[in-house]
Amino acid sequence: MLHTIERIGSFAGLASFLGLGIFALLLFAHGRDIRRLRDWAGSAPEREAERMEQTQTIAAQRAEELRELEEARTAEHDAVEQRELRRRRREEGLPEQTRGERIRERFSVFGETLSRPALLVTLFLVLVLIGGGIAYAVLNSGGSDEAKGDGHNKSGKQAAAAKKVKPGEIEVAVLNGTEATGLAATWGDKAETKGFEVGAITNTTSTFENSVVMFESGAAPEAKQVAKQLKIHKVQPMTAEVSGVSNGAKVSVVVGEDNVPAEG
Repeated sequence: MLHTIERIGSFAGLASFLGLGIFALLLFAHGRDIRRLRDWAGSAPEREAERMEQTQTIAAQRAEELRELEEARTAEHDAVEQRELRRRRREEGLPEQTRGERIRERFSVFGETLSRPALLVTLFLVLVLIGGGIAYAVLNSGGSDEAKGDGHNKSGKQAAAAKKVKPGEIEVAVLNGTEATGLAATWGDKAETKGFEVGAITNTTSTFENSVVMFESGAAPEAKQVAKQLKIHKVQPMTAEVSGVSNGAKVSVVVGEDNVPAEG
């Protein structure tokens, strides 16, 4: 009896040991499955988002393909109808296209051409250049006309001033620009005879070949009036040499070699 109990106990212990081993293996497998399930649950939203994105992309591509297919079918259907319409018109002896259809076709081609970005940029640059050229021309023409107007006004004012100035109001210095004696006095008398106010009568340090009427700034009209009355053709601004001996006169008559009397 005791021996039987010992044998049963040995078998029971062995069975318990094997049961514990199997339980440990099952527990280990269960833990691994739980860990995998947790990992899958943690990454499930990202995978769902990826699947949604892929689904949307595929749906968009499919919709685009269907749209292109529908457009191709519509275009083909329209082309068939147009060919049939033209055939019937040819059979009836009419032009293949009406005037309105030709106009619409030309405008559609023109619209497609204008829709090109490069052509639009080119047209914009051309318009800018044309506008700039027109603006430049307008501004320059206006300035030129204004300058001409100012010049005419200035000349007119000078002429009017010359007419207003009386010979007695013009002081004239008479200078002898030659080696001949008494020439300045003789021409001084001529100037005085013409009604001019005669100032300094003297000689220049240098010799002048031609007679000339010189003037200070602003006295050009008076100088022209003096030159006209004394029949001297040359008029020019006054030099420093002549100004130094003119004693402040605004107009100076310099008698040159061309007016020296010939010896008889």
